[in-house]
Amino acid sequence: MQIKTEIIKGKELAEKFREAGKEVQDKIDRALWKAGHLVERSAKLLVHVDTGRCRASITTRLVPSNAEVGTIVEYARPLEKRYPFLKPALKNNEMEIKVILHKGLSEAMSDIFKEGFTKIF
Repeated sequence: MQIKTEIIKGKELAEKFREAGKEVQDKIDRALWKAGHLVERSAKLLVHVDTGRCRASITTRLVPSNAEVGTIVEYARPLEKRYPFLKPALKNNEMEIKVILHKGLSEAMSDIFKEGFTKIF
């Protein structure tokens, strides 16, 4: 009698991802949302305040496979050039963003492989 082990093949892996689809995407989206709000909070602390309009307009939105943090006030671009707030908010939180995204991806992958990714037969 023969015994062998097999690490999951690409086709089976793709099938696991398809089956987990929405649940995995939801976990990734939650991580992106959390990272975006981290940058948003930081940008609101860094923005040069005159009237508070720009600060109040800084928001996070989820777009396909990404989080966007920004503002639509007309003077935000020149303000960012004189008193940067978005770029430093992103840069200052880079490590924490990596931790948040890593955790979200790890949870998503853990769900996919909860039954393992090897076979012994």
